[in-house]
Amino acid sequence: MKKLAGTALIFLAAIFSYGQSVNISPSGDTGSEGEENSIEKEIQVNQSELEKAADQNIQFENYGGPYAVIESAAAIKGIGENLGKVIAENLFEPATIEPLAKYTLIHAVNPSDNEKLSADILVLNENAGVDHINNVRRILNGYLEKAYGYSEEDASTLSVFITVYNAVYRGNMENFSEKYNEVVLQYLSAEKTGLSTNWEDWAGNSQIIIPLGNLAEGISSIDTTAISDENVVEAIRQTEDKGVEVREQLTEIKEKEAAAASENAKEAQKEAAKQKQEGNKTEAKAAAKESSQQQKVADRKIEEVKKEREEIKKDKESIAAEETPDLLTGLFVSDEKKGFYQLVTVDASSGKVICKSPVTQIRSKAVYIVENVTIETLSEEVKTFKELYMAVCGINDSHSAIRLCLIDPEKLELQKQSNEVLSESMELIQNGSDFIVVIQDEKKFRVAIYDKNLTLKTASKEYVKGKTPLNLTAKGLLVTGEKGNPLLLDPKTLESVWNKGNTNVHSAGNEK
Repeated sequence: MKKLAGTALIFLAAIFSYGQSVNISPSGDTGSEGEENSIEKEIQVNQSELEKAADQNIQFENYGGPYAVIESAAAIKGIGENLGKVIAENLFEPATIEPLAKYTLIHAVNPSDNEKLSADILVLNENAGVDHINNVRRILNGYLEKAYGYSEEDASTLSVFITVYNAVYRGNMENFSEKYNEVVLQYLSAEKTGLSTNWEDWAGNSQIIIPLGNLAEGISSIDTTAISDENVVEAIRQTEDKGVEVREQLTEIKEKEAAAASENAKEAQKEAAKQKQEGNKTEAKAAAKESSQQQKVADRKIEEVKKEREEIKKDKESIAAEETPDLLTGLFVSDEKKGFYQLVTVDASSGKVICKSPVTQIRSKAVYIVENVTIETLSEEVKTFKELYMAVCGINDSHSAIRLCLIDPEKLELQKQSNEVLSESMELIQNGSDFIVVIQDEKKFRVAIYDKNLTLKTASKEYVKGKTPLNLTAKGLLVTGEKGNPLLLDPKTLESVWNKGNTNVHSAGNEK
């Protein structure tokens, strides 16, 4: 990907209003410990319903700036795990778990109704803190694993479809009334049912429906046939990578379903032979019928897998043959009144927008490229990046915070944020391999130096004005002191040049 020339990106005069994205800071609500699930549960997520919903290209708008509190991925997933453990204790009884907490799970089941679907309903209450679709899916992942014994990989795949399904049918009560039983419908309202594509609408306005199959069907209730529908596959193929990885994961699920159905068919056939030998004609006939039905399921799944594998192979070949476009990344206005910017990547030959950053609150036109950076990302993975963008982002409120940020050049997503909160000054300057900003120290401010990994190297002992300009001169760093007086600091150590005898470096980690 080609970048604009120079260390700092050049501002491009254009206005874009886009969505945002990043992690969240919810607190998990604990539930009672449940018994360990068996691998095969009689209640299973009705995957057919989920896959039908994926035929629309849903784009979720997530919060994208730095935030005040960071919660680990494990803690977020733990919200769903705690809910799932309780449900696993008694799958066949309706239940409402954590009704007064941030996240409520309603287990709306009716084992006697074989005509319409039962469901689990994950309710995001008014005090829910989730603001990124990945974290909604983490909660669902934990729930599906603990409640129904899904593997982590299969739960992850299902969670994608659950969220898309709920976005597609958001507020569509006709759809839910047609397919779900009365036990489910009594909890639903048109204003809240489903999941909005905008994170700002989630808290207090979301009833995420997880469709369940007939309680007597067991593993056979999972039906992935709809995933091979032409409209569904075509929608997935509209992404840049043609959804190859997700589609391959779904074919793997189908292969497991085919194997399970084939084994069920063999066992039913053995039972039919046994009953026939014992003279039980009625039982033998029923077992033979079950064997035939199970074999048909296995055969259908095998054919679907074969067809999809062939299509995936063609798409891989097509991707490999595509020419890499000539791209440019620049700063664009995201909020003209507030003076916020965001990074946007465009096709250099046509101006077509290829990628828009979910980080829409960059506070200055000073955005720098740093190279060969190894960091622990917000998703808790240690990664090495050939290039990253460094910028001052965010706002100071109960949800967000102004922090120094690193943004990746491919998806233009926030990868890391500084531990320290910055002042509302838009100042960010580079001095060799160092980056200088103004940070908050309780209600006061200090000048600080960071390295390219966002490690705080040192901070000034002297307090400064929160909005002081950072004047890098041949004599040193000239700033405005707390009382409005001029201060000249050594740009490498932040010691006072005019008062070296009485000033010590205020080291990182000892700001207070």
